[in-house]
Amino acid sequence: FFKSFKFLLLLISLFIVYEVTSIDFKYINKDAISVDLNNVRNPQVKRLLRKADLYFGELYFNLSKKKQSEFYSQELEKYENSPDQIIVSPTTSNLTITNESSVNNDANWNRSHGNNLSNKFSNLKQVNTQNVHKLDVAWTHTFDSYSAVPGNPIFYKGVVYTASTNKSIVALNAFNGKKLWNYKTEGQPAIRGMLINDDEKSIIYFCDQVNLNAIYSSNGKPVEKFGKNGRVKLKKKCQITPVILNDKIVIGTFEPSIEIYNKKNGKLLWRFYLKEKNTKYFRYGGKRYDYSGGNPWGGISADIERGIVYVSTGNAGFFTDGTTRPGKNKYSNSIVAIDINKKKLLWEFQEIEHDIWDYDIPAPPILTTIDVNNKKIDVVVGVTKTGNTLVLDRLSGKNIYGYVNKKVPLSDIPGEKVSFYQKKFYLPEPFAKQIFDLNDITNISDESYKYIYEKIKNTNFGFFIPVSINNKNIVYGLGGGAQWMGASINNDKGILYVPSNNLARIIWTQKKTIKNRYYDYPFLQEIIKDQNGYPGTKPPWGNITAINLNNGKIIWQVPFGEYEDLKKKGIPITGQTNMGG
Repeated sequence: FFKSFKFLLLLISLFIVYEVTSIDFKYINKDAISVDLNNVRNPQVKRLLRKADLYFGELYFNLSKKKQSEFYSQELEKYENSPDQIIVSPTTSNLTITNESSVNNDANWNRSHGNNLSNKFSNLKQVNTQNVHKLDVAWTHTFDSYSAVPGNPIFYKGVVYTASTNKSIVALNAFNGKKLWNYKTEGQPAIRGMLINDDEKSIIYFCDQVNLNAIYSSNGKPVEKFGKNGRVKLKKKCQITPVILNDKIVIGTFEPSIEIYNKKNGKLLWRFYLKEKNTKYFRYGGKRYDYSGGNPWGGISADIERGIVYVSTGNAGFFTDGTTRPGKNKYSNSIVAIDINKKKLLWEFQEIEHDIWDYDIPAPPILTTIDVNNKKIDVVVGVTKTGNTLVLDRLSGKNIYGYVNKKVPLSDIPGEKVSFYQKKFYLPEPFAKQIFDLNDITNISDESYKYIYEKIKNTNFGFFIPVSINNKNIVYGLGGGAQWMGASINNDKGILYVPSNNLARIIWTQKKTIKNRYYDYPFLQEIIKDQNGYPGTKPPWGNITAINLNNGKIIWQVPFGEYEDLKKKGIPITGQTNMGG
């Protein structure tokens, strides 16, 4: 009996070791062998091991006075002795002189977002402000079912290629709308877009979340030699538009990572892991350090001549609760540059440190050229949910216009160690409202003003006030500022155009006991609306803004969208929230 029991125990132990161990030699910045609960493949085993891990973590925490002090400490003395602000000066030297590659789009739209620069701007002039009101519907394509199709379609030599609603890609004749072919996918395809490789074979590449796909644009047939019959199974989800650099395809996955594949056969060449190992904390508050999140879901762009890709990243971990991920959470809420030829990180620029407000960077970086001190400089531009426009030198990642690190309030949630500082950008001028105050209360009627004032009179507002157990706060930016569609840049003039939202929300949390000392802090929010359902802040509630990137100044800003009922009452155009287009 004991021999059988020992043998069974050995088998169980070996199985657990197998489940928690991952071996992958493709990483260039991560150990090839990792032992982690997140490696477990079997969901039942994962749940069991996580429960055991939490139990032993709690026991370890309760027995360690050092770990308890580490968790509950707020570093108040260090915080109080820190200056109120730290100025980061504009970048004026060692700038990247242009390689003359920042061009606009003309006859074709080979890649969602326009091209590898993701600038979404066309030089075509047949349709213009003088005749656009004369346009009429030429044809309509009706999808097979009702759901979102968020990916920007592509256009190439008289054919429109777009994702459909029923897990497929369709090709449509651009002149009459006739369906030319339909390609079925395993997952939802091209959520953020696709590209067509402009060569003799004319191959379309895209992710369907679970695969990287390659199909011929002429007939929608899979490229047999690419992966397994046109599909490469992915380790983690991908939903952004790939880029091609010579013989390589680059994608971003939800590991999070950047992955590089051979363009011809789909073979994985290497990976860059978009996380940094936290050497200070293995466990924090009894729990394992949370390395989830930071996913490159917004998009990716490429400087083909220099062999560099630029990717925007999302929030770290559970985005409104940072109690399991102390520190700045490097690579999250960032624009990251990777040199593909040298297989190394070039730079990373983080907008929000230790984000607990859901302020991920939602759109792909845009590559363009601007004038700095009478020199043409290549830069990377990112628009954000907070209404900021990041303008970064292409090779160094330094912010062209500079910024101020301003001290922000600490959190009242046990174990929540927010960063002492957050960045305040004055140039380019913000294109959306950033900090709520009482002057922002709606003015469309006296009744609406009084209704909103009573609703928010006991709330807090200010610069990066953390979510609280005891107070309700008002913030902008959860639904944008900018959203996933991002901005458009005229590369010939250095002018950026961005749609944006101005919706304020009340946010708060409450403590829910999970087990003994462990708590869950759910994120609760409410869009501020008046008694008639209109936004409770002063309009405009949606704008389109033009910004001169050469000096950071807003050229013009106009309301985007209107409410017919308000217009009939004589209220000027208020703008609407925009989540697409």
